[in-house]
This record gives sequence, C-alpha cells and structure tokens, in this order.
Amino acid sequence: MSRKSQHRYRKRPDRRVWVFSELNHDLRPEQIANVLTAAGLEQARLEAEAAHEHERQHTRQDSAGTPEKEVPDA
Repeated sequence: MSRKSQHRYRKRPDRRVWVFSELNHDLRPEQIANVLTAAGLEQARLEAEAAHEHERQHTRQDSAGTPEKEVPDA
C-alpha cells in the first residue's frame, strides 16, 4: 500500500497559526485583512501586557526602597 502524499496538520491549543499542505487560492482580500488585523491586535495586546508587567515590576522595586541606578549614555 502506498501512503498519500498529502499531510494533515493539527493545530496545538497554544498555537495561533494553522499550517496547510496546499494553498487556498480562493482567499478574498477581506479574509486576509481579517487575519492580519487579528494578528496585529493580538500582538498589540501582548506588548501592552508586557509593558504593564514591566512597569509593575519597576513600581514594586521602587516601593521596596531599592535604589534605581541610572546609567549615563555613552
């Protein structure tokens, strides 16, 4: 018996991307725009979350009395 040359891919729960073995030539510009918008919004959310966490860590250090050293620009 011969195996099919097609691959079947499954998306893991923590992945945001599907991978397919064949191109879908029926994509409309609106679909592409929706995908790009969703990805951009997700990236912005992750960056905002990281910035908030960074700020929270600095606030925690400042309130603990840890002096913050400033490094002069070279």
